[in-house]
Amino acid sequence: MFSDSPAMRVPFSDLQVFFELAGAMVQTRAMLKEYSAYRSLPRQYRGSACFTIAIIFLAILCAPAIAAAGETPPPGPLTLGYLLRAARADNPEIRAVDEKYQAMRQRPSQEGTLPDPSVGVRYHNEQFGRITFGSSDFSYLEFSAEQEVPFPGKLGLKESIASREAERERAMRDSMILSVLARVVLAYTDLSVADRSTAILDESADVLDTVIKQTAQAYSVGTAVQQDILRATLERDALRERIAMLALQRTTAEAEIDALLNRQATEVLAKSAWIDKVSILEPLDSLTRRLEAQAPELRAAEEDVLKTSDALLLAKRGYLPDFTAMGAYADKNGLYAEWEVGLRVTVPLYFWRKQRPAIAEAEYNRRAAEHARQNSRVTLESRLRQAHAMAETSMRLINLYSENLIPEASLTLKSARASYSVGKVDFLTTLNAFNALFEYRMRYTEQIGQYRRAVAEIGPLVGEPPPELDQGASP
Repeated sequence: MFSDSPAMRVPFSDLQVFFELAGAMVQTRAMLKEYSAYRSLPRQYRGSACFTIAIIFLAILCAPAIAAAGETPPPGPLTLGYLLRAARADNPEIRAVDEKYQAMRQRPSQEGTLPDPSVGVRYHNEQFGRITFGSSDFSYLEFSAEQEVPFPGKLGLKESIASREAERERAMRDSMILSVLARVVLAYTDLSVADRSTAILDESADVLDTVIKQTAQAYSVGTAVQQDILRATLERDALRERIAMLALQRTTAEAEIDALLNRQATEVLAKSAWIDKVSILEPLDSLTRRLEAQAPELRAAEEDVLKTSDALLLAKRGYLPDFTAMGAYADKNGLYAEWEVGLRVTVPLYFWRKQRPAIAEAEYNRRAAEHARQNSRVTLESRLRQAHAMAETSMRLINLYSENLIPEASLTLKSARASYSVGKVDFLTTLNAFNALFEYRMRYTEQIGQYRRAVAEIGPLVGEPPPELDQGASP
């Protein structure tokens, strides 16, 4: 799902830059010697020309690495694609789990390799009074070596268990990456909803200002009462209160984004890009099949089951003996040399206290892993159904607001304002029409946010990153 290479940036050190520049200068000088234009230059200018061209070559070579070292925000509105890519590269949680996975990848070869052999040297003397080496058959200098060899199959199972653990860590890494990216989408959605709602409030405040002026004119000619002006002013101040609350919501979303991107809060994020269009919701059956096939948490649970199955097989092989091969050579300094080979075998003598309980433990662990896998499956399916139901409900409300309620409320307000201007309806009718349109627009914006939040939660469940990660588009 994700690349196995660590997602980190390796900065150039001063020493690296020096060697790169030196190498580029040597290569440049060698190439320039082939051109007559270079040979025609005065000798005092050749060095500076070579240095300048080497700098250009080095800049071209290092450009991809420098670009990969960090992505600057694009001009214009803040896009979700930029935030997702920045989080994928810089989020400390992602880096931590990726490093842990890279560490786990180093274990299988260790577990599947024979134990290190041991070598030894020993001197045997005949008596305490003098060195009898070379004059006695019982004095010798011995060199020996031993190699422990587990019963065939044990090392393979240990390596398989370590591989299963590494694959489980990989699945958990993928789950963490998807979780972080989903949290970025949620924070960006909160940010964009706050920005869009603030824009709606500003537009509504402008409309109210126009209504207040219209009411003041009517009051000046005696066709309106002062209560109408006060009521409209109160509604405008209430909008300002909601703008202040949305500013707090935006600040909270910014703080969450800064934490996810490992970013210092040195400046305010740009306004987000808002698009009313929402993605098409896939059927629940299709999403459920993808969950079964590629959900990272299910993959991790499956690797747990496979690991415990291998551990059970390894525990059963505990009844089988391990071997130690030995060899030695004894030098007697001119006398007949001696050598020997041998084989030691472990005996599972206390099997009722070691091997038998080990098998029972492994069996319990295998059953526990199977139950945990089933629990993960039903829990993920339940969360998927809930998120899908939330998305479906939001989609129905989005269609209701956009196709019926908002157009009808807009026409109602337009008619009420026209009728109020000629005195056919009272001010309260106009104000109610304004409030209805305003609330429907705010609810429409919030339902778009709810839909995108639900879709963002579906992604990690089915093991898929947000499409904006590659497209760089706004939600």
